[in-house]
Amino acid sequence: MATEMSMDTVLAPDPAPLSGPHPASASPPALGTSEAQDQIYSQEPAIPEIPDTALTSEPDAAPDHIPAPPMNPDKAPGPVPGSELPPAPLLPDSAKNPSCKIMTFRPTMEEFKDFAKYIVYMESQGAHRAGLAKVIPPEGWKPRRCYDTIEAMVIPAPIMQVVTGQSGLFTQYNIQKKSMTVGEYRKLANSKKYCTPRHKDFDDLERKYWKNLTFVSPIYGADVSGSIYDEDIQEWNIGRLNTLLDMVEQECGIVIEGVNTPYMYFGMWKTTFAWHTEDMDLYSINYLHFGQSKSWYAVPPEHGKRLERLAQGFFPGSSQGCDAFLRHKMTLISPSILKKYGIPFDRITQNEGEFMVTFPYGYHAGFNHGFNCAESTNFATLRWVDYGKMATQCTCRKDMVKISMDVFVRCLQPDRYELWKQGKDITVLDHLKATGLSCPELERWREQRVSHRANLLRRAMQKMKQLRRLKLEDVKVLAEEGIELNAVEYQRQVEEREAQRRLHREERLAKEAMMTLEAMEREEQEAAEAAARAAENTDIEEQEPEAKPQILEAFAQFASSSIKKSEINMVRRPELEVSAPQACYSKVKMPTEVKKSRRHPLSKPPMRSPLSILKQEPTSDKEPSSLTQLDSDMKKQEHLWQNHSPNFLSEKAFNAAVAALQPHCAVCSLFCPYPEPHKDSFAGSETQRSSLPRRTRPLVPEMCFSVGASNTEPPPTNYHIGEDGTSPLLCCSSCNMQVHASCYGVKTDSVRESWTCTRCAAGAWTVECCLCNLRGGALKSTIDNRWVHVICAIAVPEARFVNANDREPVDVSAVPDTRKNL
Repeated sequence: MATEMSMDTVLAPDPAPLSGPHPASASPPALGTSEAQDQIYSQEPAIPEIPDTALTSEPDAAPDHIPAPPMNPDKAPGPVPGSELPPAPLLPDSAKNPSCKIMTFRPTMEEFKDFAKYIVYMESQGAHRAGLAKVIPPEGWKPRRCYDTIEAMVIPAPIMQVVTGQSGLFTQYNIQKKSMTVGEYRKLANSKKYCTPRHKDFDDLERKYWKNLTFVSPIYGADVSGSIYDEDIQEWNIGRLNTLLDMVEQECGIVIEGVNTPYMYFGMWKTTFAWHTEDMDLYSINYLHFGQSKSWYAVPPEHGKRLERLAQGFFPGSSQGCDAFLRHKMTLISPSILKKYGIPFDRITQNEGEFMVTFPYGYHAGFNHGFNCAESTNFATLRWVDYGKMATQCTCRKDMVKISMDVFVRCLQPDRYELWKQGKDITVLDHLKATGLSCPELERWREQRVSHRANLLRRAMQKMKQLRRLKLEDVKVLAEEGIELNAVEYQRQVEEREAQRRLHREERLAKEAMMTLEAMEREEQEAAEAAARAAENTDIEEQEPEAKPQILEAFAQFASSSIKKSEINMVRRPELEVSAPQACYSKVKMPTEVKKSRRHPLSKPPMRSPLSILKQEPTSDKEPSSLTQLDSDMKKQEHLWQNHSPNFLSEKAFNAAVAALQPHCAVCSLFCPYPEPHKDSFAGSETQRSSLPRRTRPLVPEMCFSVGASNTEPPPTNYHIGEDGTSPLLCCSSCNMQVHASCYGVKTDSVRESWTCTRCAAGAWTVECCLCNLRGGALKSTIDNRWVHVICAIAVPEARFVNANDREPVDVSAVPDTRKNL
């Protein structure tokens, strides 16, 4: 570990007035040609020197500023009787910390429990004026009990930092390298090539950093999505700070990795974060879990514009290409340059087990002293909303973070919302103003959220009671309430309940059809009897010309259900006499058409249903049965398409069917033709499954997994292939997916009797492949927390397996949108 400093901060107070040009507007002279822009000058511009008092690098120049804890007004001592001195007036918050010094806070455990309240207290002491503050947790507090398992974590996209420049002005380029585990990264960081050099103290190490910045490009394990906090840690948990920024996810359903979710950072000596403010000028928090220290530089927010003007003068080409080019995080300016041009700044060292908090529009930069592990995310307070509205945006890159401020202005500044939408809302940022803890608009929004959440919980509980399908928000609110849900068992119960509902509905429709048929038969019989009685009292020959039209008219009216018994006055004729059975048969022609749309079920018809009459026709009894089986199979298969609702039971049936076919592997099926259609593919039984072979020969070449991963010759122990060329077949106990151990990257010695695939082990029951439209099959996770079929990752050239031996995670970031539309 690097030599610890007895004092953490070194102050750079505001410079003395200059007799020459104002330092804020100073910039080096422009070169004669456009090609020469962005070159680094070997000689410093002729600017009057700043007195040495503007910056001191002595360790003991400025000890940590530890503000006194807030005093309880109820217990504050009153004036002494007889005293002639009036009580000293309290300083306003804006007058505190006028030197913009980085402050260090040591909260008690009681103060540490309320994150938002303590941030408000820090700003009340003027901490925000420096743009950066340190917080040392109470003694004994740890976010994780043991870090032994961290070394197996995968860093999917490490970056090599290549730095060019000289004379204190540098540009940093990040080049992505192949993935590695934290254990491999630690060995690399501690190797002779990358390890921390010998040094006397921090000042010596800092000098070596700026002197050797362009040599031996370090590798930074940055932007690893996730958190290593223990689940039961409530205080200052970076994964759930519960601040105003949560409004983005709760109102808009947007999750931005690293902004409202945590990111991990694994550093080595000389890995650097360049000068920048946070995305949308948000707050940020950084915790150093373990390892060597991290050095920070900070420019106060009230002097941020001066740093921007200085950078624009030194890097004119970059500034012409993008007004917010510092958001590219490529620009490095040394403390000596800042001192020379009168830019106030401060520096501090973050040690293991300490937090750093950055404030809105606080420019900061820094570097790591050696191998370490940090965790970071963004958050927001009420004061940030105006900063977010005024934040500059990078215009030259599409991947830059941008958060819509609409929800914040609408909810928290309703009186200014319409003006803001019209672009007429004039906002003046006050960098001295401290944030408040709450406001009436925020309390109103929280009350609405509580009410909305209660409604969600009540609805989710009602759905569970009725065994109905749950949405993602229902599952989330149940998890927040601590209600455990066995997804597989609940899915099975839902499927059974839905099947019962369908059966009851079909039986009800069949019963209604039967009652309608009986009513029609009775009406037909009564009509025939009435016609017979009327014919006995009438001369047949006189009525004969009218008989046929009246019968047809009565039949048409009856078929359209508009005839009444009192309107029936039919004439009986011997040639047209209709018996009751014949009438029953003729009237069934209409319900027959309805059955083809399956409004009346064919599976279990009740007595005297339309189906029993259908059988009077000369058709095969087996035909409806075969059609029903075909419809049933098609109905099961339609849920495999992503445009239908997820159906885990259908996926299980599909996986079992694929397992029964040669070569009995969900991955090798890509390389095996099927000339003959298989019958009853969804009717796999336990007997059939037990007769399947335990080992078969894989058809997938190992090159399919290693191409693009720089792993062309994986060790033989990773093949899981025997001397006979076969590999064990593993069947998931949850989803019935069967795959070769070699195709899925499973170590056979770690397989138990009840093996589960990666998807089922993660409980991801409703996930879908991000490269195709089908569900089921062998799935693996991607580096951006999605899922993809192993066969899709093999078939798409731009996809690659980050860890070829484990077949995961899969990097699909290079897959173009045009391919996804195929």
